[in-house]
Amino acid sequence: MRKDGARTVRRALLALLVVVSGAVAWSLRRPASRTTAPSPQETPVPGQGTTVADGSLMRFREDNRKVEVKWRSMVGREGAAMHLRGVEATFPFLRDGRASRATITADECLYQPQPQEASFRGNVHVRTDDGLELDTERLDYKADEGVARTDEPVRFRRGRSSGTARGLDYRAEGGTLDLKAEVKLRLEDEAGPPTDIEAGAAQATRDEHRVVFDGGTVVRQGARVLRSVRLQIFFNPETDAIDRAAAIEDVDLRVGPGAPMPGMPATEGGEKRLRCRKLQVFFRAKGILLEATAVNPASLETLPGRRDVPERRLLETDMIHFVFDDQGRLTTLEAYGGGPMARRTVLTAEPLGSPAQARRVESKNLVSTIDPVSGVVREATFADNVVFAEPGRKAWAGRAVYDEGSGRVALTEDPRIVDEAEGSELRARRISLGTRTHGVTASESVRHTLAPRARGGRPGMLGGEEPSVLLCREFDYDATTRTARYRENALLRSGKDEVRAPTIVLEQPAGGGRRLTASGGTASVLHPRPEAGASKEPAAVEARSREMVYEESANRIVYTGDVEIRQGDILTRSPEAVVTLTKDGGAVDRLLAGDPVEVQQGVRRATGQRGTYTPANETLVLVGEKVVLLDLDRRLEGRILTFEVGSDRIRVDGREEVRTEAVFKKKEPPKP
Repeated sequence: MRKDGARTVRRALLALLVVVSGAVAWSLRRPASRTTAPSPQETPVPGQGTTVADGSLMRFREDNRKVEVKWRSMVGREGAAMHLRGVEATFPFLRDGRASRATITADECLYQPQPQEASFRGNVHVRTDDGLELDTERLDYKADEGVARTDEPVRFRRGRSSGTARGLDYRAEGGTLDLKAEVKLRLEDEAGPPTDIEAGAAQATRDEHRVVFDGGTVVRQGARVLRSVRLQIFFNPETDAIDRAAAIEDVDLRVGPGAPMPGMPATEGGEKRLRCRKLQVFFRAKGILLEATAVNPASLETLPGRRDVPERRLLETDMIHFVFDDQGRLTTLEAYGGGPMARRTVLTAEPLGSPAQARRVESKNLVSTIDPVSGVVREATFADNVVFAEPGRKAWAGRAVYDEGSGRVALTEDPRIVDEAEGSELRARRISLGTRTHGVTASESVRHTLAPRARGGRPGMLGGEEPSVLLCREFDYDATTRTARYRENALLRSGKDEVRAPTIVLEQPAGGGRRLTASGGTASVLHPRPEAGASKEPAAVEARSREMVYEESANRIVYTGDVEIRQGDILTRSPEAVVTLTKDGGAVDRLLAGDPVEVQQGVRRATGQRGTYTPANETLVLVGEKVVLLDLDRRLEGRILTFEVGSDRIRVDGREEVRTEAVFKKKEPPKP
């Protein structure tokens, strides 16, 4: 009987050793290797050399391993079970190929031979010479089921790591350990703050090399807090290092101000928050981060630090994929939409305290590269139906690339921008937006359309009820000065009117009254409105000059540098010419040219100091101290010379104050 009792006690102690080893191995970040102690069912019966002295001490050998079991007294039976007090057992086991010893003590032990069961009660302590400690108040073992369990609180520690739980179950078949409730683990590391894990329950499976925390889990490490319904950790069977981990359902990772996201350097940034349904993390050897994936759906929120731009950034998509270098530093962040819910990838930048000023970029996919040393985003590429929106402005493109250094977004693949505040649309092969300056640049096949003014508003150049269109090869817009520059073969069309020049600059002051400047050699065509009751429209006014300035508020156009202006058969040449528009800006009122001015009408030539041309009645008046008219066969001089477009009539006032007038017919040059 005593030999059977010793055998059962020994089996129970060996099973308990597996429980304790499993609890620590599956709970700690660097789990221990499996022991080589035989299972309770395979433990051999004590053979030769076993001695039993008065039931107070048993010594026996397992192969070459010496096992000692002591108890102070046997106090009888409780039913079919023997009642032992003051139990202490010491036995060897192999750990990582090295011999180790374990000691288990308890106030009492109830042993039942059939079926074989043992129950340890009161101050149950397990100690190993490699630093394992486990304490509980009760531990029950059933040999036929290969099960050890307790419903009492359990405390364990090994080195700088420790934990508690309420109740555990261990099953030898499959090596499954269940921590039933109120699981708490603390993993301490000199390299950083301790890691605390809390869960409603936990299960470790030796054969599957997996630990599952369930019933609501919380992982804390300094300013980092990870919450999820379930947390799974998988280990490499060869090295016992962590291969991967998965947080599942209602995943919420918060990183406090100043603390970095995993794999990122410490910064002074604000709080960060990653939320998803499932988060998987993969590791290289020695626990170094390899990659992580958040899915179905996933969002990453970043708040600013004290020195950052005061705006909240939020990335929302189906999947966020993080890639780390061989040192575990984050180098790439990828976001992919179009999953089962057909979500889009959306990045929002919202200034704090002013949600109406938020910027938003929407696309199917996003790939961003990150500096592993500073953690700063180097570049972000948005692909597939990109939509960019900010207050008063929207943009579309097939592809967009954001450069953090310059703070610009480059749009390609049929890009288009609509400025809702200005009522304009910009198209080009490439468009670049300044996210900080709000400036815009564009190149190749640039087409900028300005919406027509409201009905009843000011017509004039750039006005009227028809849109104005500007074409060029290179375009840039300065939002601070509200100035747009059109370069390389620039063309403005406003209704029937046109302006061409190598460079056109359009300024739009906040107070109103736009200013257009053309330079580098300009050509313009303006169409005057006819006077009331006129039978036909006046001929177009064509002008060429080195520079041209249109001032909307002053109702005038100033041409400078080798100015040539033609309407019908009258051509004027002068260093400068000023076109004055009507009060509503809708038509040419008159043209002032000079000093000096030359007029040509067919074969006639006239010179003077200044000329005034009125398109409505197509009349040109030339004045000066000496106005000279040269015709085929005559020369006239005076102080005032009047031409009429399409007419042979010319009036010349004499140098004296006495008015004289000469009327003659325009002669044709002789035929050869």
